[in-house]
Amino acid sequence: MPKAGDHIFIVGGTSGLGFSLAQAAHALGAKVTIAGRGAERAAELARSIGPRASGLHIDLEDSASIQEALAKADAIDHLVLTPVYGVNQSIKDFNFEDASRAVRIKIVAFAEIVNAALARLKPTSSIVLFGGLGKANPYPGSTMISIVNGGMIGMAKTLAVELAPIRVNGVSPGLVEDSPRWRRRVKEGAGPTVEAMRARTPARRLPTTEDIVHGVFFLMDNRAANGIDLELDGGIQLV
Repeated sequence: MPKAGDHIFIVGGTSGLGFSLAQAAHALGAKVTIAGRGAERAAELARSIGPRASGLHIDLEDSASIQEALAKADAIDHLVLTPVYGVNQSIKDFNFEDASRAVRIKIVAFAEIVNAALARLKPTSSIVLFGGLGKANPYPGSTMISIVNGGMIGMAKTLAVELAPIRVNGVSPGLVEDSPRWRRRVKEGAGPTVEAMRARTPARRLPTTEDIVHGVFFLMDNRAANGIDLELDGGIQLV
């Protein structure tokens, strides 16, 4: 668990799981920086979290914004990169621009952010990279999602070696049923899909936002966790 006074820097912290993570860390007394598109929006969301939260603009497709956001001198105890790329694309309907954007957002930008943050990381710092279960359980249309989420694992492992003693881990959530994304999809008609997944899962429950936050805090806290990919899916891959 992050300690009071720790600085948690969350790229993608202005929405979804990243925002929930920021709220939970702030509630524990941590200083939180959330970064996402739009400086005013990020600042407003930070104010809604509390007095120890601040917001910055980062566009993962704009290197200048990454460098500017990470140029400050205050140390970072835990760096978390949550952005996802959720555009379905089959290899049969391959689109070069969409594919390039997926790699830019989930691979190139992640590496660029870590590089820009290096001067602010401490030997005791940790990094958590978000992937997704598509890397292990491909589905029709998941071509680029599966590729880039698989690449996240390779990134976590190589960075754990390159940046030692800084610890670097990945987290791969399954279907997080109470996330904004899946709440929206249920409203759009995906309820039967969610229920079918729940029925198949050995735990008879799908991961929740609270489960993912708890998993990220574990990776921050456990000093033996390094270079691993923490799959939080209720055991769906076993069936």
